[in-house]
Amino acid sequence: MCHWQDLLDVKEGRALNRYWRIFATGLSFTIFGLGGVLLTFALIPILVLTNDSESRRKIGKILLKKSFQCFLWGMQFLGVMNLEAKNMYRLKSGGRLVLANHPSLIDAVILIALIENPNGIIKSSLFNNPCMYGLAKIAGLMRNVEGPELIRKSIESISAGDNLIIFPEGTRTKVLGEAVFKRGAAYIALKGGFDITPVLIVTSEPVLRKDHSWYKVPLSKPVFTVSVMEEIKVATKVGSGDELILATKELTEYLEEYYLHELREYERPGIRD
Repeated sequence: MCHWQDLLDVKEGRALNRYWRIFATGLSFTIFGLGGVLLTFALIPILVLTNDSESRRKIGKILLKKSFQCFLWGMQFLGVMNLEAKNMYRLKSGGRLVLANHPSLIDAVILIALIENPNGIIKSSLFNNPCMYGLAKIAGLMRNVEGPELIRKSIESISAGDNLIIFPEGTRTKVLGEAVFKRGAAYIALKGGFDITPVLIVTSEPVLRKDHSWYKVPLSKPVFTVSVMEEIKVATKVGSGDELILATKELTEYLEEYYLHELREYERPGIRD
């Protein structure tokens, strides 16, 4: 009898904790949105009265990074999630092309908060969002518009010492266990002559997924694990005489297989522990 009562108590406790995390998740995003709007209004005079420059972008990146760190600290303090980072020393130096899988809504926030001197390519729609406009503009983040201009800016960013974050999927993962990459990231690596620093993002529970509402909170508190993997030497993954277009296709296919393999390895028994 006591055994069943204990089980009921545990279930009730988990349910109450889940309801709290639903509330705390909504509160976190509300604070994030309001804070972003306030920052945008505060930054408008700077954006209007000063020209885009390296010094302005540097200050903007610090502000962006600190803002995202505060957001993640708040989510952890409220018990919404836990965050674990592994092998971050591999990103100590700048001038890297950082590629990551994209399982959740807050992946970009996590990476920008963790990585030194970050830059990123974000959806153009976010530049029309008052929550993100000020920070994105002053930090010099790039719009994900297609064309040679984005390729040029990406190469310039990495060459200037930025750690450029790209999600090759282009959007959040639609089907878990699959990796369908666009070719832009591989093209930038080959065109600019950059090796790739892969980052693997995994969550212990499905949360903030594609086509999932923010309030679809799992029963257990999710743990986000961010692992910086060993650098991929691009020149060893494509044929030496291949044309750029063919090499881009080959490298993209390699990256898809690489991430699928790493995700499967993570799911093996004992790997999570």
